[in-house]
Amino acid sequence: MIIYSTVPTEIIFEGYDQMKLNYREIQFGHIKMIVEQLSDSEGRIVRLISPIAQDYLNPQYQPGSLIQFRPNF
Repeated sequence: MIIYSTVPTEIIFEGYDQMKLNYREIQFGHIKMIVEQLSDSEGRIVRLISPIAQDYLNPQYQPGSLIQFRPNF
């Protein structure tokens, strides 16, 4: 990643190392997803990982969409 800015990098990335993200990789049918877990059974899609190109065109699986799932503990 290249950032062209007059703002010092210390200010841009301030607090970046303290960020705590709650991301999980889940299997949803044949599709793998990186999901930000919002509650025990709900998550927001961050990234889609699928070998089938048609899955990326499905608006149900677009990043930012909310999905319901059962967590595997």
